[in-house]
Amino acid sequence: MPLELQPPPSPLGQAPASTKHQCSPSSPCTILLSEIGKCYHAFPKGSLRARFAPPAVPCSVLHHFDVHPFRWSWTTKAGPNAGKSFTVPTVPTSCPKDSPKAVHWIVSIFHAFKSQLAPQALDPETGRVLPSYVKLYKNNMLMHLRAQQACPRAGKSPASPPPRAATKPLVTTPSNSPGVIVELHVEIAALRSEFQAFRSMHEASTLAPPSPGNAPTVMPPQPPSPVSSMSMSVIHEGTAHPDHSWMQPLLDNRRCPNSIRHSIDSSMVPFYPVHIPDDVQIVAQAIFAADSPRFVGLDSNGDLQVAIRAPPELVVVAVVMPEGSPLPPAPNIR
Repeated sequence: MPLELQPPPSPLGQAPASTKHQCSPSSPCTILLSEIGKCYHAFPKGSLRARFAPPAVPCSVLHHFDVHPFRWSWTTKAGPNAGKSFTVPTVPTSCPKDSPKAVHWIVSIFHAFKSQLAPQALDPETGRVLPSYVKLYKNNMLMHLRAQQACPRAGKSPASPPPRAATKPLVTTPSNSPGVIVELHVEIAALRSEFQAFRSMHEASTLAPPSPGNAPTVMPPQPPSPVSSMSMSVIHEGTAHPDHSWMQPLLDNRRCPNSIRHSIDSSMVPFYPVHIPDDVQIVAQAIFAADSPRFVGLDSNGDLQVAIRAPPELVVVAVVMPEGSPLPPAPNIR
């Protein structure tokens, strides 16, 4: 990624091995127009007054983004590329009053992001967000929108398969047909019973009150790590706390939103309330076979919240934890 100056060639004629990019904790990364939306970048330390996580995108906004992708283009007037047009994906930060509701919704997220910025990210004379921070916001928001588009949603018809050459119909002997049909009926009945059992277990675990025998578990605060100041760095993104390894399969799932995966680092100590707090915008659900489900989300202060109850409309992904996974601590019942 051409974000830094390339080192000089090796005296032996071999190019040195490329190193993975690491975001600077003191200044925003330089993002080229050709690289926007391709790699997540962390904000510099102290640029946000509170941890900012974009919310789940409504289906109407995703449908508008499918039909009308956000991008801007320009045409060169001179030079070797005169008359050539270039297109770059973007995210709108302002719009006219007659713009579609989906565009207004995207712009409102930028205003929410701007309200969390520290003075160092604003122009002292105009009060506007510095261009480097705007480009960093657009880059991460584009990745968030594309991750939301990749998740299956209602109302979106799957892509039609490419046309294939006509093939001869499969001919089966009459003696084998009844046996195949019986096997299919047996498999369908087994899948149906398994689904009904899973749904009843999920509904019972969601509506049932917590057991009084579960004593509250208070986790002692962990000493700060020497690299805890770089919690926004990609080094610790998506890595659960050592004492909470039960969360790692949820973070490793490809459907886990980037706003949760990239915001959790190894220095965070979760809170375990019964109900998810009101200021949590999106949650990921972890389903256990031997325990109640857990709802994982970040509140407005950037604290990690793990609850056993949450409104269904906040759940953006549900992950069935592998068999034998460690169970999370019991909620703190006050």
